Parts: sequence; structure tokens; C-alpha cells
Amino acid sequence: MNENEGIYTQSNLYIENREKLRLTGVKDVDNFDDFNISAKTQKGDLVITGENLKIAKLDVDSGELLVDGLIQSVFYSESTPQKSTSFFGRLMK
Repeated sequence: MNENEGIYTQSNLYIENREKLRLTGVKDVDNFDDFNISAKTQKGDLVITGENLKIAKLDVDSGELLVDGLIQSVFYSESTPQKSTSFFGRLMK
């Protein structure tokens, strides 16, 4: 068992007064600027949008991300790749 494996079993999101965001279960941050932050979590890809966004802390070892700024939206998308099914596999469904 990987020592970080237990860290990534949960992903929790906390927002305080739309000005501070704390996210646990973070694997990586793909990209960021003053308006968008894209992070990979155990539960899928997460996009944070807002104004004057700053990453106050990123610790992928503990899986924690802290963001300051005006939080306008937060949404998840699934990060699992689509499985291709053969013709016979689709036929058997």
C-alpha cells in the first residue's frame, strides 16, 4: 500500500464567506490564474472560478489546497477515461 493512498480516499470542500476555499484529497493542480484553478482530486477534476484567485497553500503530500479570492463557482467533472466497447460487447448488453 502506498503511504499516500489513504489520503486520497476522501475529498472535502470548505468555503468560508466566498473568500477562502479549503480542499482536501488533492492529487495535483493542472493550471491556475487569477480567474480559474483546475485541480485533480480523488473524486474527479475540480474547477474553481472567481476573481483575484491565489493559491495560499498547495501540499500534494497531504492532499491539501487553500485558495484565497472571490469564489464564484466550483464544479466537478469525472476524470475517469471512457472505456471503449467492442461490437460484440455492445451486442451482449
